[in-house]
Amino acid sequence: MRPRFLKPNGSLDPEHMMRTLGIHSIPTLDIHESAALRHTRVISVESGPKAVELEFASDGVQLSCLEAAASDIDQLEAAVRAWLDLDSDLAGIQAHFDLDVRLGPLIRTRPWLRLVGYLNGFEAAATTILGQQVSLAAGRTFGGRFVDAYGTDGPGGLRIFPTPGAVVALGVGTLRETIGLTNSRAATLFLMAEKFAAKNFTGTSGIPLDRDELLALRGVGPWTADYLQMRGRSDPDAFVPGDLVARRALERISEREAAALARSWAPYRSYAMVHLWASDAAS
Repeated sequence: MRPRFLKPNGSLDPEHMMRTLGIHSIPTLDIHESAALRHTRVISVESGPKAVELEFASDGVQLSCLEAAASDIDQLEAAVRAWLDLDSDLAGIQAHFDLDVRLGPLIRTRPWLRLVGYLNGFEAAATTILGQQVSLAAGRTFGGRFVDAYGTDGPGGLRIFPTPGAVVALGVGTLRETIGLTNSRAATLFLMAEKFAAKNFTGTSGIPLDRDELLALRGVGPWTADYLQMRGRSDPDAFVPGDLVARRALERISEREAAALARSWAPYRSYAMVHLWASDAAS
């Protein structure tokens, strides 16, 4: 297929989008080329998995896929638009925060930050659990082992993210030994896989568990549940008051104070989180 250029609603901040994708990049799952503003990974459509190359610019994203048929391109575009939040009206969000003493200056400095999500809900849940209480580098290492052990071969020399059923089939002991997880972390990830499998999860669907169901799983606390609401479900009004980076950007206020402050940011609290994270990274 010929490349298709995806125009966002408004503009794009390609450096921020690439940084977000880069810090969650997993070996063999994607190819991340920061200097070239290019990111490649497998996206599944009705006809099967396709290796998709994305090139980022301030006016949009160029989507290329050599093996895609004409009937695939609209599905690939829809998946990328949802994943990268290309259709949200950021001008309206900017206006909402314009007079806010904390968020206004941040948004005027970088007005086009978007809420980058995940291509499927199990990827969001599994990689979040693998990254709990470890460095970003360690989380990516665990993610790479997980994809190598439980994923399948895809086009372009890349891997396809594991299914919940693949994890459940091999048992929690195998999960612990192959990935190198602690007993408690392996148990949490295995329980999550069981819950997803019981909900008949498909590889292109979102998170089938609500916040209460997530919190009922041993090893899943408020931070994880709130983060998955934000990035796993792409909820524009989620907030993660327990996030240390966001609270540091808010002058190290308490979790309770952060939650109270964020009430005035509704219904776009997720975008407030995005800007707080970006401001901390830039400081």
